[in-house]
Amino acid sequence: MSSPRSASGRPKLVGNHNRCWIWGRHVVLETLRAAIWRPAEVLISPRCPSEVLSEIRQCTGQFGIVLTELADSALTRRCRTEEHQGLAAVLPEFPYSDFGQLMLRKPRVERWLVLDGIQDSFNFGAIVRSAVELATDGLVVGVREQSAVNSQVVRSSAGGVNHVPIARVDDLSSGVARLKSTGVRIVAASEKASTRLQDVDLTGPTAIVIGNEGRGVSPEIWALCDDRVRIPTADKVGSLNAAVAAGIFCYERLRQRLSQAGARA
Repeated sequence: MSSPRSASGRPKLVGNHNRCWIWGRHVVLETLRAAIWRPAEVLISPRCPSEVLSEIRQCTGQFGIVLTELADSALTRRCRTEEHQGLAAVLPEFPYSDFGQLMLRKPRVERWLVLDGIQDSFNFGAIVRSAVELATDGLVVGVREQSAVNSQVVRSSAGGVNHVPIARVDDLSSGVARLKSTGVRIVAASEKASTRLQDVDLTGPTAIVIGNEGRGVSPEIWALCDDRVRIPTADKVGSLNAAVAAGIFCYERLRQRLSQAGARA
């Protein structure tokens, strides 16, 4: 995967100033090490430790990334935060995975997560972080009402966007229909459902659908779902945050698979 480029041949940035910067040693190093989303520029100041600097030089040199050294105060002005720890990067547009190729991947992608209009970048990133840690194989997002993968998503995912394929499709309901046609069970998360999460079999190929923070799962995708499932709660505030719900669903799917594997051992 490579990031889109402008007419001049330079990588298109992921967004405006606030959305194209990442900073901090962990997130920047994770992005460089993964070598999937290569920064357009990496900036370092004297606050960056020498042992980190040597790895930064190696990674940027290997991939032809511009490396800029500047004073700590200058880096603060550039990225508009003092929390950079001496290291920041400017990101091009995110290189999404090809959905068709992801469906054909071997071994087969079986643990899908479909995000139906997650507009908040921090929610999106938190969902990606849970998806990575809870063994999700692939994410699918649409274009309509959906946050793009930007620097805020990178930071809130703790670099997790580098560790799980994320595919973006023009028509999300058509994408879900394609998954269903290959035998993937479509499971919608909804506080309005009557079936409880623990009562649904998630051990086979499944696509968990997490709906928009306000409207929930769209009617077109709702109609495609094999199961509509709720998380049992105390019902004090009405519903769970989308990122929290996604984490619980992904955990339950992993728990069931591990339990099944243990029973077979």
